[in-house]
Amino acid sequence: MADIWRPNFADSPPFAHLRPWRSHLDQGNWPTLDALNALAVGQGLCNARDLPLRFEVQTQRCGQRDYEDGVLATGEVPTRTENWHDLLNALTWLALPNTKQALNAVQCKALGQDSARRSPLSDAATLFDESGLVLAGPDASLAEDLRERRWGRAFVERREAWQQVTVIVVGHAVLEKLLAPWPGITAKCTFLSLPANTDLETVDRALARLWREEAVTRPADLFPMPVLGVPGWWPGNADETFYADETVFRPARTV
Repeated sequence: MADIWRPNFADSPPFAHLRPWRSHLDQGNWPTLDALNALAVGQGLCNARDLPLRFEVQTQRCGQRDYEDGVLATGEVPTRTENWHDLLNALTWLALPNTKQALNAVQCKALGQDSARRSPLSDAATLFDESGLVLAGPDASLAEDLRERRWGRAFVERREAWQQVTVIVVGHAVLEKLLAPWPGITAKCTFLSLPANTDLETVDRALARLWREEAVTRPADLFPMPVLGVPGWWPGNADETFYADETVFRPARTV
């Protein structure tokens, strides 16, 4: 079944970081690859080898190793037209170019280490690329509350602390789910210690540095968080009972 075009998809808060690029595209129809590539050229978008990045029509299926190696070797990103998953991936390249470069380089390095099986680093990079979210702010204890699943403290008692946090959905698979949102959508998160309300470019560069320095080496280094728990991202979370649903906000495991 063909994907249905939603012209106002970027109006909701989780898509805020994509709006500057969305605003330059046709509002009434699916963006063409020519339009996306015009934005890439105007931005001087490159891959990790400084080759110009282009979104090219995907003509055949390919495995992850071939996909990642191809992006690094040629700068060409295989992209299906009229497809939400690939459009959101392209927009994420435009919004977070340094992060996407770093994830691609890490993937190529990790996938090349062992031809027989994937490594924990490759699994972590894949997980973040598809389902990642970054919290950037001055207070690491908020991220620790989330990591320890102290949901009431993080989202209710400390609700005002979120006014100083920059929250960016990196994973295009999570963004795709958020086109038709439900409370249980969960991302895999990391925290960056940065000043309050840090701008997107600074977060992008810091996040890329985290991956290049391999500060994340395995999936367990990322912590789960229901995305629509972020204050203001879902109408129902204005009521603190929203966070009492243990099918969404699962309690910490006990030994």
